[in-house]
Amino acid sequence: MTTIRTTRGARWLALLLLSAFGLAIPGGAWLGRPADAQPKEFKVGVALSVSGIFSRDAALFKEVYDLWAETVNKAGGIRVKGTGYPVRITYYDDESSPQKSAQLVERLATSDKVDLLLAGFGSSVAFAATAVAEKYKYPYISGAASANPLFERGYKYFFATLNKTFDEVEGAAKVFAFVSPKPTRAAVIGSDHLFGKLAAEGFKKFLGEMGIEVVHFEIFPLDLADYNSLLLKVKRQNPDLLLVGGLFSHALRVMKATKEVDFSPKGIAFSYGPTVPEFLKEFGKDAEGVIAASEWLPSFPFKDPVFGSAAQFNETVVQKYGHPADYVQAAAAGGLVAQQKAIETLGLVPPLGEKEREALMEQLHKQDVQTLYGQVKFAADGGIVQKPPIAVQIQNGKFALVYPKDVGGTQAGTLVYPLAPWRSR
Repeated sequence: MTTIRTTRGARWLALLLLSAFGLAIPGGAWLGRPADAQPKEFKVGVALSVSGIFSRDAALFKEVYDLWAETVNKAGGIRVKGTGYPVRITYYDDESSPQKSAQLVERLATSDKVDLLLAGFGSSVAFAATAVAEKYKYPYISGAASANPLFERGYKYFFATLNKTFDEVEGAAKVFAFVSPKPTRAAVIGSDHLFGKLAAEGFKKFLGEMGIEVVHFEIFPLDLADYNSLLLKVKRQNPDLLLVGGLFSHALRVMKATKEVDFSPKGIAFSYGPTVPEFLKEFGKDAEGVIAASEWLPSFPFKDPVFGSAAQFNETVVQKYGHPADYVQAAAAGGLVAQQKAIETLGLVPPLGEKEREALMEQLHKQDVQTLYGQVKFAADGGIVQKPPIAVQIQNGKFALVYPKDVGGTQAGTLVYPLAPWRSR
């Protein structure tokens, strides 16, 4: 595989310049300092979907990983007992394949002998990759893996900053419990992969609890080509609501198809997709009123010593990448801060061996850390504790909190319901 990009600290650049000018001596020692005094770094590895169906989702992770490395290295590295250790990230492309992700994680652990692993994007990738991470005792903290079965395997090294899938989609379903007139009929569709299917099942469960009849339920193929036929079937059932389980690419295709077949549900919600910045760019005013499951907004009053406040993190992402921060980026950043804090607390210095990584895992289970994403504390199964699932709605081109009533002092706004028909938008 190819290393996509590496990030180094400023001191390493200086050392490379010294080498170029012949100031190194035989045996690997540098002139004027012993060999064992050479600066060390944390080698960090990640198998990420640079290509394939999850590539646009995973690109958000690469942005925040690069931002973390840049931020840490500008500050002198991860500070351990007064000494700064820069971080260097090596990326491999898993091509959106869970099997390939597992192979690459094994390569990072056994051949590259990295000190730390970062997570790839999505539950299906995480399901395969975490089996390898557990085998080699590497903590694997995901900001985009929430499928319930991930937490049922008894793993000690898997952690997630998102809620479990059923909990994650709860807000995007229950927001319709408070509208008038109350919806009575709903359609639920989901893509045929781990997260998509579970999100659809979660939507179905909560609709049942609210007394809303599910008149159409369907899991569609991951490589579905004809979304129009799918949405025509849904339209014929005349549901008040459409709830969709899947990722960004599925949300795009469903939205396009609803307009093309002139299907105008009174409310539409997605498990994931609308919060990805490209969604608003793609649909503009047509995106108005769309609801999405979420777990974070830049207005939340959270902060940490690495990225600053939630608002500062969002502004940095805007300045650096030209779009607002997505909640999975904040979730990934929260995991990065938690792991960095654990390293600093334990006084771990590179290289990290199995014993050090085991201690890191144990510390992650113990600690309770404030981050820009909110409080990060993990339960015994690796799931995050006390993270309220939220629902956001696109209103005037921005995301407004619409469920629950209050999160961290941020008050929910009024839900726009029912949506206007396509012809009136």
